[in-house]
Amino acid sequence: MKTHAMASGLRVTLSKTELQALLALARYGAEQIAAAHHSYIVPKRQEAVAAGVIQGLEQGLSSVRWKQAEAKARRDAPKREAERRATREHHAQIDGYTVWGMLSDWTDLSDDPDRRQWADLLNPLTEAREQAEIRRNVWRIYISKGSAAADDLIVYPGDCTQTADRQEIEVLARRIIAQHRE
Repeated sequence: MKTHAMASGLRVTLSKTELQALLALARYGAEQIAAAHHSYIVPKRQEAVAAGVIQGLEQGLSSVRWKQAEAKARRDAPKREAERRATREHHAQIDGYTVWGMLSDWTDLSDDPDRRQWADLLNPLTEAREQAEIRRNVWRIYISKGSAAADDLIVYPGDCTQTADRQEIEVLARRIIAQHRE
């Protein structure tokens, strides 16, 4: 607790614990005075001020709790964003190939039924064709091998899984890799 004397009163800075203790003490005192009013000599002015003091302490405690919750939310925001991203992305190494998957809603923009060209439906610029295949909540996988720094990067055409099951990613990736090895 910190106190600072001023010309018109006393400024007090309390921790949350001290504020809770003072509020409990003020409530207890007010209850005791109300229960046995004849046993205490308290001026009417102080009785009127007591209710305001208790209300001010309650508002102060509420403000402290709110500020602490806001600070915790700000501190936890990067962690929550990383967790959210992790649930929507999948990274793996399969037989020396890098496989990356994104969970979303996808539509096939290709006119050729044998050639798939998937686009993210959540992108506002994506417009599905009238007869396009749409897959909701599935993994779109991308497959590459090599390194862009070593100038031997090869990117293979990927595809979409049928379901949101992560295990389906490896099966699809192995099938695409096998097609391109031949």
